[in-house]
Order: sequence, then structure tokens, then C-alpha cells
Amino acid sequence: MKSVFMKRFFIIISFGLFGIISSPTWADGVSDIATPDESVAIEDVTVIGKRSVLRYSQDLDLYGHSVEVITGEQIREAGFVDLTKAIQAMVPGIFTSARQGRGGWTYTYLHGSDDILWLLDGVRITNPLYASDWSATLSIHQVERIEVLKGGESVFYGSGARAGVINIITKEVENEITGEAGVSYGEMNYREGYGYVTDTVNGHGFMIFGSYEASDGYQVCDDQSFANAGNAVKDREVGYDRTVIGGKYRKLFDLTGEAVLTMQAQTQQGLFEYPYPQYRYADNDWKEDLVVLNWDHTVNDNFSYYLKSYVHTWWGEVTFLDLNGGYAWGSASNDAVWGYEDIGVNLSTSTTFGAGHELITGVDYQTYWGEEEVMDVPKTDSTHAYAGFASFRPYLSFFPEARLAAGIRYTATNEDMDSTIWDLSFRTPLWDSYYLRGTMGTSFTLPTLMQLYGTYKSGGTVGNPDLTPEKSQNIDLGLGGQWNFFKAEVGYFYQDVEDMITTTTLTSGPNAGASSYINANGTTDIDGVEVLVGIGPFNGFSLNLSANWVNAEDKETGEQLERIPEFYTTANLSYRYTDGRFGGDLMTRYTGDVYERGLGSFDDVNYGGFFVADASIFYKFGSKNQHKVTFRVENIFDQDYATRYNRVANPSEFLYYQHGLPRNIIVGYTYSF
Repeated sequence: MKSVFMKRFFIIISFGLFGIISSPTWADGVSDIATPDESVAIEDVTVIGKRSVLRYSQDLDLYGHSVEVITGEQIREAGFVDLTKAIQAMVPGIFTSARQGRGGWTYTYLHGSDDILWLLDGVRITNPLYASDWSATLSIHQVERIEVLKGGESVFYGSGARAGVINIITKEVENEITGEAGVSYGEMNYREGYGYVTDTVNGHGFMIFGSYEASDGYQVCDDQSFANAGNAVKDREVGYDRTVIGGKYRKLFDLTGEAVLTMQAQTQQGLFEYPYPQYRYADNDWKEDLVVLNWDHTVNDNFSYYLKSYVHTWWGEVTFLDLNGGYAWGSASNDAVWGYEDIGVNLSTSTTFGAGHELITGVDYQTYWGEEEVMDVPKTDSTHAYAGFASFRPYLSFFPEARLAAGIRYTATNEDMDSTIWDLSFRTPLWDSYYLRGTMGTSFTLPTLMQLYGTYKSGGTVGNPDLTPEKSQNIDLGLGGQWNFFKAEVGYFYQDVEDMITTTTLTSGPNAGASSYINANGTTDIDGVEVLVGIGPFNGFSLNLSANWVNAEDKETGEQLERIPEFYTTANLSYRYTDGRFGGDLMTRYTGDVYERGLGSFDDVNYGGFFVADASIFYKFGSKNQHKVTFRVENIFDQDYATRYNRVANPSEFLYYQHGLPRNIIVGYTYSF
């Protein structure tokens, strides 16, 4: 076993050493070659410099990957206060479903799959216990932009990126003193205060930021559900609060070429309540800490390297009170501790050589552990994941307008799991203003800590340490074009998942009758079509339309997988006055058939077929537009829709659903300097 592991470790280290040792040799004497532009613009976002790992998404767009970028300014001008809702409204292909409006659990799907890797400034924040995201715990006011990469993206980003990657990039340190302060207030007693300031003094750049947000919430479950549960507590509103404090530091070094050291640290803590009617009260009191250290060195025009390290922790305490006011499962539901610690290091290099070819190589190391007292996941041993990756981007002298890339990644863990994946991508002009782009390759997802180590001694889901990683084949193609005030793309996406981890009932052993996890036989296929249309701007008006058809059928039943809509569409109309002082947005979305399944003796429920519209306006004033007022109305028509159905077995079996966010108004004011 040890010799096998050492062999794998040697393979991985070779990726990094190959890039570091050979790069200066290849780069020598090629400073005048023709290389791609160093300034890459996507959706009005420009990133200067071509070496930082934060440019991956910009480069991937040029090489045929499907990339969407929305800026923090777009989000804030539209008056959003919830990050997940902003992503759903502004990014085609994203479908989200929040259990309680804002501040709590959220289900996010991209092209029919929830296997999405969430990053904050390039650092993975996806929960290794359950592979869930924590987008609902993040403040929008530090967001510089959000980059969404669609399709399998495991070569650069590793496990859990089968559907894609959502990278939330926060504001950077500035050379001059700048900042902002603001407040918001709305219905459901929503209140918010936020601000930041940044400056550079004697070469030392810094930023401090913070925010506080809270809401009393609304009644997520109706009176009938409480009556069915025998719960005397009615009209229970489900609220939350969140506090974020952090800082950044930046120092430039005049070494060979240019180098920059950046550090950031932030802590956020809060509480959100659960809406379940079968409990008198339930909440999650949580705290999250993140520390990141980056070193980015551009040695010359043809070689650079990037070193990133991070520590990310999340710890919460969960309380569930039963209908009599006692703890629902004894001490296991009294401030039950759950959480994880995640530490990682990444080294990547970029080398340009020959006629303009580029080679990117790197190594990754990640170690994490966790525990969960409610579901009886004991404190786990640390999982250690080692990876090496490389991507080659040739310069095609016979067709310089075309872009082509090929990548490979090898990952191994101390739990004797390993995976080798690859990808190919291209983008090429066709005729007139048409283009064709595409990616194909494989991705992988490691089992979660819950799937490996869960015990749930009361007879629920138990872990299976013999699980293997899920593997998938991915295809993403797009045909599009852009002409003056009109742009469009028709895309096709496909995922073929092998060894998908699913639940089963144990038939023997000490846990007979309990649920556990297995790697399913055969494959699970998801495919679909995405249509994107953009019109404008005409006299300040722009219209962006998207439509997604998703086929995610269970092969045994022929039915659509639960919680994945078969069709969903968005239509966003925006207006911006010439000088940017005034603007407005009307954002609408329609969700087609979406099902909740596995409801015991009850039939499956189709809770789709609803339409929701939001509207907002902003106005800036002052000599430098330093004052901004926003007014936002969510769910204009007060549409009553379900975000999820659930079954309760005791004291008598019944169904209930969680209501979506009702109509509400939020006003805000921001002062920038």
C-alpha cells in the first residue's frame, strides 16, 4: 500500500517540478513572440495581467468554455441583498430553491446537476461534509464579480465540479483611499449595514470591511401544516442574522519581473432558523473563518508562477426542540456540534514558448476533516488529497484565430482513491460574426465525509468507507454570434455519470434495515439545450433572454429526477441613463414542471409552473455620483409558490410545503468615496 501511494505521490509532484524546472529553459529568448492579448475582457470585466490563477476563467472563455460573468456593481444597482437570488436572476442555466427565502439552506442546480464547486477568491468553500454550498451566508457588498463556468471543470479545480464552478471574487486593495458605507431596510424587518475602506501607504496596501444583516423573516409553513403536526406554536416566522468582518493586505515586490503578496482574513457568524412545523423551534448557530495567503510572481513575459494557501473552518451548533419543549433527540439536539476544517496549498506555473504555445502546470494539496453530532458522524480522520495537473494551449500558426487546449489531472487520496481525468476545448470563428465553441472531457467527485463515515446510530443513513469517486463524461457545445445590437447562442450540454453515489437499504449486519450509500451500477445521463439572446443597448435599454430544457430522467422509472425543472427561463429588461446616474431593472423567471419524489405513501408532487417578477430602480447623485439610492420590489405579483415539499410521519403522516419569498420592498442608501 505504501509503495503504491509513493508512486502516486511521485507522479503528482512531477507535474509541478516539470513546470518549474523546464519553464525558464523554454522561455529563454522568446520574449518577442506573438502571444494572446494580456487584457482579457468578458461582459465588461477586464482583468489586467495574464499569469494570476484568477485569470483561469477569463482564459477558459477564450478557449471554448461556457463562462458567464456578472459584476458586483450590476448586482448592487439592481438592489439585490441576497447572493443566491442574484445568481439565479442574472446567470442563465442556474436554478436555485431556498427553503426559507434568505439566509438559510439553498439548493442550486446548473444544467440539471447540483455537483457545483463554490469558490471564494479561488478558494473552495463547498462543504466537505455534505457537498453543499454556503452562498446564503455571504454578503454581496464585498463582491467585485461572480464568474460562473458551466460544464465539467475538474482539470483546474478538482473534485466536485462536474456541473461547473461558481467563483465569487471580492474587491481588491486600491492604490488610493476609497470606500463606501451603506444601509438597507425592508419589510419583514430586514435591516442591513455595511462598509469598507482601502488605501495604500508607503507601499503597503490594506482594506478592512464589514457588514451586519438580519431579518425577522416570514411564515414559511402555513397554519395547516402546524395543525397537522400537533404544534401549538403557529404563525412562526423564520429569520436569520449574519455578521462579517475582515481585512486584506497587499505588498508589491520589485524582484525579477513583478511579484505581489496578498493576504486576506475574514470571519463571519450568524444564526438561521429552520422552518419545520414538526418542531417547536429549530436553529443553526454558525461561525466561519477563512485565511488566505497568495504569492503571484511574473518573472518575465513568458514565465510566471502562483502559490496559494488557505485555512477554512466552519462550525455550527444545532438545536431542535420537540413539540413538548424538550430536546428532540436528547442531548444530540442540544447545541449539537457540526463542522469541518479544510486546509489547502496550490502551486501553478505558466510558460509561453515557441511560436506562442502555453503550458500550465500545477500541484494541489488539500486536507480536511469534520464531525456532525446530529447525524452521528464521529470526528473523522483527515482526508489528504494530492493532485497534479497540466494544460497545453498550442498556437495554431495556420489558423491563429482559433483556440485549442488539452488538459489532464491526476488525483490520489490517503484513502486509496484515485482518479485521472482529461479535457479538450476549442473556440473558432466560422463565417461573418458566427463562432463555434466546445468542451469535452471527464470529471470526478470524491465521496463526502457523511457518505463515508456517517453512523446515525438511531437507524438512519450510515456511511460506506468502500465508496469510490463518481466519474462523468461531459460535453458542452455552443454555436453563436454577435452583430451590433444583437447576440445569441444555442448550446447543448451532456453529462454521463458513472458510479453515482446513491442510497440503499442494508439487508444484513448490525445496521440491517438502515439506509446506506453505494456506487450505483450503470450510468445516469443528463442532457439539455440552452438558448441565450441579448438585444441592445438601444437608447439605454437592454433585453437578455435565456431558456433551458433539461432531460434528467431516472433510467429505471423514466421520470425526471426530483427537484430538477424540465424547463426554466428568464427575461431581464434593463435601462441605464447615459451618464449612469439613473437605471432600472425588471427581472422575470418562469419555472416549469419540477417534482418532489420519495414521499412515502403519497404520490409525487409537481410544484412547478410558477412565474415570479422582481423590479428595481437606482438613482445616483452628487458631484461624483457618490450617493446612491435603490428601491427594490421582490415578487411583484405576490406569487404563492413552493420551494420544496416534505413528508412528516408522526404523529400522523402528512405533506407540507415551504412557501417562497412573498412580495416585499427593500430600500437602500450607499455613500462612496
